[in-house]
Amino acid sequence: MARKQPTPNIPIGERLRLRRIESLDKSVRDMARLLDTSPIHISDIETGKRTPSDELLVRMAQAYGIPEAELRSGFARAPSEVNELATETPVAVEKVPEFLRSARGMTAEQWDKFIKEAKRITDRKGDKP
Repeated sequence: MARKQPTPNIPIGERLRLRRIESLDKSVRDMARLLDTSPIHISDIETGKRTPSDELLVRMAQAYGIPEAELRSGFARAPSEVNELATETPVAVEKVPEFLRSARGMTAEQWDKFIKEAKRITDRKGDKP
């Protein structure tokens, strides 16, 4: 069976709530126990009052059967590594936002090509011209 695509016009919290109820047949308490957190925390996430920590987001992706990238996108939470890389040097602080703006709207295939080219460039940076 084909994987159903995420519905972007439904907030991520509502998508989680629907998944928990319709697909997983779990109560808020059941899901809280499974995720080692409180029912009110789960409820607040599902109603958009809170966002999960990185650690909880990873556990939620597994428990709900939703790709981590989809949850991160829905909660506007990039992996902590993104911030680390984007701020590790003054050049990165200046150039990473420009780089990302230039890549806005790219398809997965275009990203793969972009990444391959970036790797090719960085592999050669130690070479003498």
